[in-house]
Amino acid sequence: HQMSLCHELHTLFRVMWSGRWSLVSPFAMLHSVWNLIPAFRGYDQQDAQEFLCELLDKVQQELDTDGSKRRIVIPITKRKLSKQVLKVLNTIFHGQLLSQVTCLSCKHKSNTVEPFWDLSLEFPVRYHSTNKGSGSTAYQRSCTLVEMLSKFTEMEALEGNIYACNHCNKRRRKSSHKPLVLSEACKQLLIYRLPQVLRLHLKRFRWSGRNHREKIGVHVAFDQVLNIKPYCCTDSGHSVHRGGYTYDLSAVVMHHGKGFGSGHYTAYCYNTEGGFWVHCNDSEMKVCSVEEVCNTQAYILFYTQRSA
Repeated sequence: HQMSLCHELHTLFRVMWSGRWSLVSPFAMLHSVWNLIPAFRGYDQQDAQEFLCELLDKVQQELDTDGSKRRIVIPITKRKLSKQVLKVLNTIFHGQLLSQVTCLSCKHKSNTVEPFWDLSLEFPVRYHSTNKGSGSTAYQRSCTLVEMLSKFTEMEALEGNIYACNHCNKRRRKSSHKPLVLSEACKQLLIYRLPQVLRLHLKRFRWSGRNHREKIGVHVAFDQVLNIKPYCCTDSGHSVHRGGYTYDLSAVVMHHGKGFGSGHYTAYCYNTEGGFWVHCNDSEMKVCSVEEVCNTQAYILFYTQRSA
């Protein structure tokens, strides 16, 4: 039969959650990944964030294709369930960002809504210093997730008079030979629609002068409970939020090692049924404390929206 990541993921999840095996080797899943996402073929160290994006994208493509192929043969009684299954990734991970540009001449705001599957968060400027004095107190000072989210949603000035504001140019006729009025502007990103699972990618790898990626190895402090409201668009005229603003930490992907092309990835996952954390490595899974999770050098954080 045709190779399918959806099928292999489904099989793998069934085996893992059956409780019948203490050891699971996902060779069939790996084989499918190598065939369907060739960039990840082989045993070289690859980026966990890039892999997750590619995997989810491929799975969504398969679901979209399956949906269009099989729509006719689905019984009416199961059609609603089928639509839910085909949209499962969108339902879980899909959110929307509001990109707002404000003209500094007339204060008019221009809004654009764009989709997101995750948020890639930059480290504060002090961690991007290229001088060798990076052992300074400023560099070593612990960074916080709240600080990184604030940086993501802060107002950013656009350099120079580059913005052609619709409002300022409203009276100018299209046929006019007069040049467009360009003004200064600032831009801000805010969360417009919240996903059920919020995926936060901490951009630990930066390009250095010699054309290779080096790692920002500082600890980022993050909480078990995250209030996302300060980073959302809360204007009554705009915001669309399903559920609440409170999110609970549900998983952490950690990168061990110093460089981009080396090291090792492990994951911490919260077991909701048992109410405990598990550290997942290649060859073992062990129960761990929440303190261990919070002290980890996080690379990707998963937060799940608390039911209203």
